[in-house]
Amino acid sequence: MKKKIALITGGSTGIGASVAEELSEAGIRVAICDVNEKAGTELSKKLSGEFIFCDVADLCSVEKAAQICTQNLGPPSFVHLNAGIMSVPTGSPFLPIEDLSLEQYRRIVGVNLDGIFHGLKTFLPKMEKQGGAITITASTAGLGVVPVDPMYTATKYAVIGMARAVAAANEMSNIRVNVICPGVTDTQIVPEKYKAPEFKMMPTHVMAKEIVDLLMHGSNGEVRVKVAADKPAFEAEMIPLS
Repeated sequence: MKKKIALITGGSTGIGASVAEELSEAGIRVAICDVNEKAGTELSKKLSGEFIFCDVADLCSVEKAAQICTQNLGPPSFVHLNAGIMSVPTGSPFLPIEDLSLEQYRRIVGVNLDGIFHGLKTFLPKMEKQGGAITITASTAGLGVVPVDPMYTATKYAVIGMARAVAAANEMSNIRVNVICPGVTDTQIVPEKYKAPEFKMMPTHVMAKEIVDLLMHGSNGEVRVKVAADKPAFEAEMIPLS
């Protein structure tokens, strides 16, 4: 039987890399899409998958990644739109929103919001025939606030709203669109203050197991929240889809 294919954006490191490992262990071939070529190539070799350079802020780059995945591995049945950044580079001091440059603003919107739009625009028609699932990484910031980074908060609210609306619009199709909202997870973009013990930072493999379950079994329009390794995930209580 032909192996199923999964494509992961932001798949070279962090949550995306752990999702790639979980899917590979489940017998699914993975296409790791990222701008981090070194880490992505190493991981793809380890998992017998495929690394594909992809800048999610660029629609042409996403479309090219989809084309390469289909040519080299096959059409994906599972897509994890995971790439995300904060307003400033890792390790840099956070800035009040009035001090953000226009370039910084456009970059975070380009990756966190445009990147999801580009993924949905590209993969919904490509997956229509065989069906499958698209799981989007948002954040508990999209249900609350991250005061040090208002634009991160804004993009995650927008991602949740867009994904739920798209899920409702496509409810009669055989593609499920759903959202994972991780709490504080041990990735390189986590602000230093959130690494304190009271935030119960989760290892990436914990989030990866939840995401793979959502990809495989989650319902269309589901917004699932995981805030601690020792507590089960739950579905966010939100206004009905329609």
